[in-house]
Amino acid sequence: MGNVIFLAGARGGAGATTCAYYLGCALSLAGERTLIADGDSACGDGLQVSGMSGLNVYTLADAQKGACRVRQAILKHEKQINLFLLPSLNCTDGEFISRAVCESAETFDYILCDGCASSACRRAIIMTEPYPSSIKAADKKIARLKDGGLGDVGIIVNKVNGGLVCNGEIMSPQEISSLLRCPLLGVIPEDLGMPMGKCGRAAAKAFKMTADVVAGRSAKIYGVTARYRGLGGSIKRKLRNFV
Repeated sequence: MGNVIFLAGARGGAGATTCAYYLGCALSLAGERTLIADGDSACGDGLQVSGMSGLNVYTLADAQKGACRVRQAILKHEKQINLFLLPSLNCTDGEFISRAVCESAETFDYILCDGCASSACRRAIIMTEPYPSSIKAADKKIARLKDGGLGDVGIIVNKVNGGLVCNGEIMSPQEISSLLRCPLLGVIPEDLGMPMGKCGRAAAKAFKMTADVVAGRSAKIYGVTARYRGLGGSIKRKLRNFV
């Protein structure tokens, strides 16, 4: 069985779906056959973020009704090799989604369950922002997952501005990991283009490094403060106050 991982944001807006997509891209580019199970049954956010909105013929709602098989609802990404999406649009039966994920597990190296099918997963990743309200929400979500039997839980700290870390205005990802008593799997720098489907060079590198950590190929975390250190970094931090 492939690695089935539950992904969720600490709270709304933490970037779980965006992170699931770009992490899936990084895993697929490393040669891992990867499926993203989109748990947004109301809006199909995974379809939007991946650029596949309107390309699906079936969703899990159709499979549940018997109109198709689960594998017929799986979409192959047009541009990313080894990347697939399983939309759950209009399917509100969580147990059926979990069964569909289990049915698909033998076919993929990794299945990233974006806010769904937690009962089918052996690992979990929580996305948090580096701000107190998000960290507090992450602490509660991690506790619920562990209470529910998912002991292998890690975090990705998303939307981190290295300049704010250097200035001491926000906690470092390592400090957040220590506070939450949860292993740090990745750090994603602040990238205003990502919600529009434009992943910058720094964020793309960070997702590649995160994918390597998730896959057990490396333990190296993206250094989000590197470009803000030294004289040049000091100037960047000061300029940020005027932008």
